[in-house]
Amino acid sequence: MNGILKFPNAIYKIVRPGKRLAPNEVLFHVPLWHNKIQIKNYLQEIYNVEVERVDTSIMLGKIRKIRLKKKRPLLYKEPDFKKAYVTLRNRTFKYPELDR
Repeated sequence: MNGILKFPNAIYKIVRPGKRLAPNEVLFHVPLWHNKIQIKNYLQEIYNVEVERVDTSIMLGKIRKIRLKKKRPLLYKEPDFKKAYVTLRNRTFKYPELDR
């Protein structure tokens, strides 16, 4: 395995976006330390998906106040995460139906 780097501890989470995307575009939450090239290679190597383009953005975690009885509020910051908008080549993606 010369030159191939795999990330067995990386978790890629498919997320249903709040806005409408193109039929061949998928939204993932990916680790902060992965760049566009690593995301593309990961999806092509592990899932055998042809990736045309990857766009990323880093989202800062929200800061929340936790109020306790007669004490000043504690601040809690959610972890930061990276969004990856992946455009698939010659393929459409359909989000799976969830049982409710």
